[in-house]
Amino acid sequence: MDRERYRAIPPCALIPGTLPDFQIYIYSEGRFVLWALEGNKVTAERLGRLSEGGHKEVFINLDEEFKYERHLETNLGTILEDKHSSNDNKASIFSDVSTNVVKDAFETSLGLGTMDLETIHRTQRMVESALSFIAESKSLQALAKMIGHDYQTYEHATKVLWFTVAFLRHNPEIMEQIDPGYEAADKKQQMEILKQCGVGALLHDIGKAFVSHEIINKNEPLTAVEWEIVKRHPLTSLAMLIDADLPPFVMKGIVHHHEDFNGGGYPMGLEGHNITPLARVLRIIDVFEAMTSRRPYKDPMPPMKAAQIMIGRPEGKVGRKDRRRDNRDEGMKWCFDEELLRKFIVFLGDVKLDS
Repeated sequence: MDRERYRAIPPCALIPGTLPDFQIYIYSEGRFVLWALEGNKVTAERLGRLSEGGHKEVFINLDEEFKYERHLETNLGTILEDKHSSNDNKASIFSDVSTNVVKDAFETSLGLGTMDLETIHRTQRMVESALSFIAESKSLQALAKMIGHDYQTYEHATKVLWFTVAFLRHNPEIMEQIDPGYEAADKKQQMEILKQCGVGALLHDIGKAFVSHEIINKNEPLTAVEWEIVKRHPLTSLAMLIDADLPPFVMKGIVHHHEDFNGGGYPMGLEGHNITPLARVLRIIDVFEAMTSRRPYKDPMPPMKAAQIMIGRPEGKVGRKDRRRDNRDEGMKWCFDEELLRKFIVFLGDVKLDS
C-alpha cells in the first residue's frame, strides 16, 4: 500500500462508543493494517490497547478524509474535553476543524454571494465547542505553536479567533465595553456574548472570498488598483453577512476592523472611540497575527519583536527582508487604541509566548 494514500490522525480524535463511518488503520511491520471497519464501535478498551501497543497515531484513507473531518466537527466539544489527550493533539484538531469551517464558508459564499444560515450555525457551533479549551492558558501555548507558520487566510482566521477569545476572557472589562450588559448578565449569557465575538473574529475576513488569490498571495507590494480592491473586503463582508442575524457589535467589529485609531484606516476613516471596541481589538490581533506569520515576501517575526514595532519602539537593526512590507502588514502605533494595545502586550506576557 502506498503511504501517500493515508493520513495520520491522533487516537484522541476517536470517541469511545461512537460509530465512525470511515475505516481506521494502524501501521505495523511496514504495512497498513485495518483496525476498525466502517461502522465498528471503537471502545475505550480498544483505544487503551492501542496506547499499550505504542501506537501514537492511527490512519485513515484519504478517500474518506471528508467523512473524518465531519466527524471531528460533530464531536469537537467531546474531543476537546478529553482529559487524557495532550493539549498539542487537541490544538491540532481544533485548528483542523476551524480551518475547514472557514474554508467552507469562503467557498460557499463565493458561490452564493452571501453567507447562508447553515454556515453561520456551523461557525457558531464550532466556536461554542472550542471556547473552554481556548480560554485555558496551557491550551493557548499549544495553539501558539502555529505562530510563524505560513500565512493562509483560513489559518489566519483561526488564530485571530483564539487570540481574540482568550484575550477577552483575560480582560472582562473589555467585554463590558463591547456589550454594556455583559457584567450584569448570567454566565450563560456572558458565554453567548463571548461566542459571538469569536464568530466575528473567525469571519472578520470573509469578504476576501471575492479578492483573487493572485492579489492575496502576491509576493511584492500591491499596486494602487490592487490595494483598492483589497480595501473593499470589509464592506463586502458586511454585504455577505447582512441576513446572518449577528449582533450589531459583531457586524460593526467585522466592517471596522481595518479602521485606525488616528482616523487613517478604511473603509470609513473612523477615528478613536467612534470605532467599536471589538473592531479595535480585532485591529490589534489581526496585525499581530499577520506580522508573526511567514509571508512570501518576509520571514515571520518573533511575537515580542512584533509587539515592539506595534507600540512604535522597534529595537535593533531592520534587515532588508523586514523592510519589504506593504500596506497589508504595517503595524504602527497610530493604528491602535493604545490602552487596548498595552493590555494585549501584557496578555502576551502572561501566556508566555516564545519571544
